[in-house]
Amino acid sequence: MDLELKDKAVLICGGARGIGRACAEAFAREGARIAIFDWDAEQLAEAEAAIRAMGVEVFTQQVDVSKAEAVDAAHTRVIETFGAIDVGFNNAGIGSAFRAIEDTSEEDWDRVIAVNLKGVFLCVRAQVRHMRQRNQGAIINTTSNVAFVGSPGGTPYVATKHGIVGITRSVALELATTGVRINAVAPGAVKTTIGKRIGTFVDPFPDAIIRKGLPIGRFGEPSEIADAVLWLASPRSSLALGETLVVDGGFLAQ
Repeated sequence: MDLELKDKAVLICGGARGIGRACAEAFAREGARIAIFDWDAEQLAEAEAAIRAMGVEVFTQQVDVSKAEAVDAAHTRVIETFGAIDVGFNNAGIGSAFRAIEDTSEEDWDRVIAVNLKGVFLCVRAQVRHMRQRNQGAIINTTSNVAFVGSPGGTPYVATKHGIVGITRSVALELATTGVRINAVAPGAVKTTIGKRIGTFVDPFPDAIIRKGLPIGRFGEPSEIADAVLWLASPRSSLALGETLVVDGGFLAQ
């Protein structure tokens, strides 16, 4: 199936590893031009080299997505480089150790909220400012299946993922007649840096239902999430607006 993504300018925030990197490579295979934001300069350079080797145009920028000035300036550079942003995939995020609410510090809360929630807000805002003027574009935000359930010990992280669904739905209604679409993808446990770190935490709630694993019997692969993201980015999902596509191996089906 032709996803009609060839030569599209695709911006991936948090694209140097894991799901973001898998998406960058998947978009590149479709012939898109790729821009990647990430905070990790070393991994960003590795991602740039890998994407460039695939024969497509690539632009990278080290960005702290929690800083408005940095986010806006980096988006401007992408537009100057590629002429437009056709797709924005807002995937930057961090995890945190499991802690009961009474043991969660204000610093832990502020750090997770700044990257996972404020970062998505700032990136969506910059993308909408550009796309609304053009009356076209697709935005996809990464949330999680914990946007729809509780996860004891993960209050800051879970709060951000609930919030991303709220951002997605609210902005979708603002954009409904503009030609700009915004949706979200909600992975479950995936083989990423965050996913692998979960097993290293001392868990104060090891018997919580959400810790019991996935009905499919395995973690997801980043490439499986990329398939969902590409569909949401393509004209093939033209009726999807404000939706959250859950890709979690059946966990929320229980």
